[in-house]
Amino acid sequence: MPTVVERLKACLESGAWDPALTSEAIAEISELRKRQNELEMVLLMLVRTGWPWQEDGEPNEMYRNGKDGYVSAMGEAKELLGLGHLSMITRTEPRT
Repeated sequence: MPTVVERLKACLESGAWDPALTSEAIAEISELRKRQNELEMVLLMLVRTGWPWQEDGEPNEMYRNGKDGYVSAMGEAKELLGLGHLSMITRTEPRT
């Protein structure tokens, strides 16, 4: 089945306008925007949490202070990047 982008290109080339395709494209763009915002929030949490271990492998103060935030951010990232959301990245990942 052709993707929305391929179908939009075909409509542009033919000069035809398909209201159903336009609606589908808007829905897909909206979903991508929502996922982008969710991923940005997770990345912000990860950056703010910082790297919680010293070079010798011992936890540092960030670990003790940000443990809950780091764990929840990693859980959310795992969910957002799961195979349930096929993207250019996850569709090429090996299934485990």
